[in-house]
Parts: sequence; structure tokens; C-alpha cells
Amino acid sequence: MRKVLAFLLPLLLLLLTGCGGPTTDNLTGEETGNSAGAAEVFDTVEVSGGSDEEPPTVEFESPLEITGVAAKTVMEGEGDAIESGQRIRYQLVALNATDGEVLGDTYAQGEPQVLPVDDTLKEQDAELYDVLVGTKVGAQIAYTRPSPEPTEGQTALPEQLIVLKVLSAEQPPPEPEVLSPEDVQKLDDEGQLPTFEFDDAGVPAVTIPENEPSDNLVIKVLEEGDGEVLTDADTITANYSGWTYSDGEKFDSSFDRGEAAEFPLNGVITGWTKGLAGQKVGSKVMLVIPEPWAYPNAQQGQPSGTLVFYVEIVSKAAAE
Repeated sequence: MRKVLAFLLPLLLLLLTGCGGPTTDNLTGEETGNSAGAAEVFDTVEVSGGSDEEPPTVEFESPLEITGVAAKTVMEGEGDAIESGQRIRYQLVALNATDGEVLGDTYAQGEPQVLPVDDTLKEQDAELYDVLVGTKVGAQIAYTRPSPEPTEGQTALPEQLIVLKVLSAEQPPPEPEVLSPEDVQKLDDEGQLPTFEFDDAGVPAVTIPENEPSDNLVIKVLEEGDGEVLTDADTITANYSGWTYSDGEKFDSSFDRGEAAEFPLNGVITGWTKGLAGQKVGSKVMLVIPEPWAYPNAQQGQPSGTLVFYVEIVSKAAAE
């Protein structure tokens, strides 16, 4: 349940200033899409085929001479224009800029990747931000930056050409609140909360109700402990299992690993921090965590949507 700092690509490191704006086709004089940075590197890049589930074919005259950070819409979309403050879902394919070899793609990984088009992206990667804002959903966007110099003992990374397809753009969910105990009890009385059953070893299994989950954080103390009260600065040891609310699929469990997990409450997802601070050691707690306080920008390997957790707080680490 630790936070994961996920970047779009390993090459999104050093920041350079970009200037966005439409580019013009040299033959027709028509605007061909937004560009930023040293976008002339994409003059020979052609993208064809592909779908939301399959990567496109990307061809170019190699090697590409990458002189700086660059981004450009190389194939227009037909959806709505992306707005600042939205988040996009995308897939990408990465190619070796020297010889055109495909290095990998995210299409085969299933769920699309998520990227907020917000002030953080504007600060960290101005070129990509400038191109995304105003580009239409469905577009293919080329992106590159010079590979960082390897440190001693490291192998140099190849120069890469990235082509990402924007599958959708949406406003992020509103900021949740912590549901009051009275509202939690009301949901419980109406049968609108998950329930648990336990095997002989105390391992939980969940039953998810058919109703939609609350948009706010649900904290239900199943059994109150008699230990110390936790703060959000504490490091704790806990046994837990987690499921996605939408389908009841288990995605993580310390019970399955056979040992409790230790973690700082200020180093986990927001729903855990807010849900466990104030609880007592020894308590058994159910958390129903809305997406903004779980993994709002879920990357590969992270669960998406509302999550359900069963947590047994085993102990609190002694203060140093």
C-alpha cells in the first residue's frame, strides 16, 4: 500500500522550456497539430494503423537527431479537445530512435495509463503539457528528449521516440470527505456496505453489495482495540486484504504472504492515512476508499476505482 511515484517514461527527467503552437505542413500550408520544443525532429515520422488496443506502426528516417525535448501531434484525433486540469488515459509505444526497433509498449498491459494534465505536468514537462492542451482525444502524439548521461557503472539508455495515443480525457473526481459515523451506520443499516467472512485461520473474504459505493471515505470499526491511538505520523504493523469494489477481485493481502506489513501512515495512500489515524492498536477496521484517495492515476499493477480493505492493526512502532 505504499505510494508509488510513477512517471510517464524513465526519460522524463531534466526540464526544458517549451513553446506550444500549431505547426504547418510545408506542402499544403495547413495546420497539422500542436508542437513544442525541438519538434523538427519529427519531420519524417509517420504513424499509421493501430487502435485503442493495438499499437500503431511508426516509421521514420533513422537515426533521429534528438537535440532537445520535443512533442508534436503527429495524427489528429476526432474527439473533444483536451483541457488543462483534466486527466487523460493513454497507451504508448517506445522505439529506439537510432534504428526504429520497438522497445516496448503499454497496449499489451491491459488497462490504459493515466496522466493528469495539470500544473504539475506543466512544471515538470512543459512541452508535453503544451501539446496535450487543445489536442483532440484520439490523437497520436510523438515525444522525445535526450537520454540522460549515464553515471559510473551504468549502461547508457538508447535515445527513444515515444508515440502515445490519447484514449480519453475527463475531469478528475471531486475531492472526497470522511463520511460521518452516523452516515456510515445508515449505509450499514441499509445493507449498502461490504461484509466479511473469515476462514479458520482468520483470513477474510469479502461480499460486495450491488449498490454504487459512496463518493466519500467510509470507516467502519469492526472491533475496537485497547491499544494506543494512532497518529498520521506513526509507523504501524498491520494485516490486511484489499479488493476492488467494482468486481470484488482481491489485489493484495498480507494474509496471503503469511506476515503482517509495516509502513508509515504518512507514506501510504490517502485513504489509509485518513482511515487509520485516530484508530487504536488492536482494532479491526473496514475502509471503503474512493478513487481520489486510493490510486487516482493508477498505473500498471495498481488497482483502480473504489477499493475495499479489511485491516487488523497489530502494533505501533516505538518512537525513536
